[in-house]
Amino acid sequence: MRILAFVFLSFVFGASPAAAWQEYVYLDRGFAIQFPAKPQVSMGTYPSTLVKGLKSSIYSVEDDHVLYRMTVVDLAGHNEAGVNFLNEAAYNLIRDGDVTFSDFPRVYQDEEAIYGVTLVVDRPDGNRVRTSLYYNKGRLYLAEAIVLPARGDKDMTTPSRFDQT
Repeated sequence: MRILAFVFLSFVFGASPAAAWQEYVYLDRGFAIQFPAKPQVSMGTYPSTLVKGLKSSIYSVEDDHVLYRMTVVDLAGHNEAGVNFLNEAAYNLIRDGDVTFSDFPRVYQDEEAIYGVTLVVDRPDGNRVRTSLYYNKGRLYLAEAIVLPARGDKDMTTPSRFDQT
């Protein structure tokens, strides 16, 4: 079974060597991700103007003043609107601050390709947020690295590398 894989090995840290990162696989949610430590998992409701009460799972860990978070939103019953949910999330991000970078990454090759959008936003509160958004098989995926002001070096992240497992 192929799953959407988010690999965050390319984040560069002074205090967190790449060897400390570990892959966590969530087959039931359709993704794998690497974190610098075991993520905390919580359930929530995703805020959307399109549909109220969307259930989400949030996987997060903070390391060296950077918050890593993967949010998986279950769009069951609303699959036909997946692109609208993705665009709504991107719209909300660009309204949060100054967009300093955007890209359109791809996971997988050929007919199995999944395209998304990556945005880096400098927020008024001093946070720099790098978010990659994807829609696939009834789920919206938001992978975020939030560089907190205490970190000091907002440029510590390099573009994420997305791969397949």
